[in-house]
Amino acid sequence: MRLFLKSNKIIKTDNRITAILVCLRGGVVGIYIQKKLNELDKELETLNWEEFVKEIKTTFSDKTKATDAK
Repeated sequence: MRLFLKSNKIIKTDNRITAILVCLRGGVVGIYIQKKLNELDKELETLNWEEFVKEIKTTFSDKTKATDAK
């Protein structure tokens, strides 16, 4: 994803977030995308990139890998 953003020169935070949301698909992800798009529509200020990245990692990380490693 980072390569896609860089190669397409997507720099603005809102545009970066939107580009990532476009690439996500299906099920629970669809619900998450709708929530984030609603937030983007309401926001007057740019969303925080670092918070978005952290949220994506937390929401979609494979928690079973950490459990299996114990």
